[in-house]
Amino acid sequence: MSDDDPGELLTDMSQLRRRTRAARHGYWFPLVLFGVLGCAAAPLYLASAASVPAGPGAYQTSNTGPLLLGGMSVGQDGFYIGWYWTVALIAGFLLTVLWYWRSARRAGVRTPSRGYVITGIVLTVLAVVLPPLSRAVPGLFLVWAPAGDAWVRGTLAFLIIAVGLWVLARAERSPALAVIALAYTAAALLASLYNVENLLFRLGWNPARSPFGWDWTVLPDILLPALVLLACGLGALLAQRLRRPA
Repeated sequence: MSDDDPGELLTDMSQLRRRTRAARHGYWFPLVLFGVLGCAAAPLYLASAASVPAGPGAYQTSNTGPLLLGGMSVGQDGFYIGWYWTVALIAGFLLTVLWYWRSARRAGVRTPSRGYVITGIVLTVLAVVLPPLSRAVPGLFLVWAPAGDAWVRGTLAFLIIAVGLWVLARAERSPALAVIALAYTAAALLASLYNVENLLFRLGWNPARSPFGWDWTVLPDILLPALVLLACGLGALLAQRLRRPA
């Protein structure tokens, strides 16, 4: 046996670990899934913007439905947005776990996704139950008060997805997914703290020329995070297919 054999064995083991991790990486699925769910929510936000009547005192917060996930929308639109995200988030996290379970059976390696789904569902449930509980426990308002901007804009769901991605990146031990989580978190925070349409105005976009007029200005805040997820998810899927041996 030569002196180089132990080093070659370690090299082979390192390559095997890398191939095993690459085989189990399936994070493109939750990226595409939540990207699609984000795009599907856009018509609800557009309808909410279109339902705002003109005149003083027109803006009134709906007090029905999941308040934190629905945002400060007018009438019943906040109700629909809030319940949409409640169902979409829980279903999205559960579908992701099923996807990883299916991938584990096929590839023979398992990604520990339990922390991911528990984190996502717990945050979603808290977003639903905290505002009603705050009526009985006034001090509880201080727990979710820091999420005020995301609450007003109805973008808290994006931040919940971002937290889930960080947990998943750790479970996957994937630097690439960590970079994606960072990019998406930046997009979610931008949509929650800034009017993204201002950037489009500087590029020459004039919503007054469109059929729905200024109602369209709500869409950039909603579509930016969703399109980041879709682009990254499709890119991850393509990269995985290219790495797969023929």
